[in-house]
Amino acid sequence: MSSPSIDLSSLRKALATLVEASQFWVAQPATSPLKPHLRSAVVQSFEFTYELSMRMLRRVLIERAVAADLVADMSFNDLLRAAADAGLLADVAAWRAWREMRNTTSHAYDAVKALAVATAAGRFAADAAALLAALEANIGSE
Repeated sequence: MSSPSIDLSSLRKALATLVEASQFWVAQPATSPLKPHLRSAVVQSFEFTYELSMRMLRRVLIERAVAADLVADMSFNDLLRAAADAGLLADVAAWRAWREMRNTTSHAYDAVKALAVATAAGRFAADAAALLAALEANIGSE
């Protein structure tokens, strides 16, 4: 079902910002005074991109659903299963891990956790890019 009402541009922009922030962070030498600031930018970009990914995924599934209210009320795990069944997610376990990482960053910020998130940002960006491509294909975007 085509759904031109869903605008994925915010997810596209968030993902591009995450990739760029991650590239800047990686390119800085460990001794650079910019390194911790760029790490923070990567973490914030990860959080924002993750949230938008989940929001857009739910929207597309709602648009496809016969009973949209059921999708709107789905638990996270049910949402992931529905997305996998719809061909929108290839690796449900990875998205569970991204959620755990997101929850970690939102509840307690420390350098070790921030480093773990920043280090994993490239892998997350690849998963988010695959999701974005699947969403675009699903709704007939460019």
